[in-house]
Amino acid sequence: MTSERTGGTRERVVVLLRRHGRLSAPQLAELLELSSVGLRRHLALLERDGLVSSVVEKPKRGRPTAVYRLTDAGLETFPRHYDEVAREALAFLKGQDAATLAQFLAWRNERLAASYAGRVEGATLAERTDALAEVLNEQGFMAEVEPADGGLRLCQHNCTVEHLATELPDLCASEAELFERLLGTRVERETTIVDGAVRCETRIDLGPRTKRPANRLSTSPNLKAARSSA
Repeated sequence: MTSERTGGTRERVVVLLRRHGRLSAPQLAELLELSSVGLRRHLALLERDGLVSSVVEKPKRGRPTAVYRLTDAGLETFPRHYDEVAREALAFLKGQDAATLAQFLAWRNERLAASYAGRVEGATLAERTDALAEVLNEQGFMAEVEPADGGLRLCQHNCTVEHLATELPDLCASEAELFERLLGTRVERETTIVDGAVRCETRIDLGPRTKRPANRLSTSPNLKAARSSA
């Protein structure tokens, strides 16, 4: 278990704020046995890095005091198990009824499409693909667009749901369907990180912007079943 007396000073400050919630600089200095001047330098660096924030509070008696607390980014430096919980929830859904998982993924795509639609725009397919890559980059996918024979290739060098997709490949198929919907043309997933490739590659055919094709190689059986039962 992490102790206040282990690690560097800034790490110890973060641990103390996690344990106590809100502390003033004098309180932190006393707990760490440091001078207030020295401690404030560390607090300034933590604020600069977005891990700590402060507000000035005026007590009933005495002078106003700056009180420090962890930001969301600071809280994220502590262990989290989001992947594990999400994986268990999705596996449970699929185990209960594969169609239910497919309905969830379709619902998720509806939300993502609504969120991205205003930004994935352009007069040409190349412009829309570049816009999609920009949106994906903001989500941490490290995306870029390369030319391919008769089309384009969307490359993602990072998979933000790799641990989930390893057990639930339906996520990869659902993402490909989202790309088709946003771009208005057929796409084909060529490689994926979860299958051992160094990056995910999606082939995008050049052509007019039309409705999503009825037949797609990237569609998983579960998603097909969900549409047929709708």
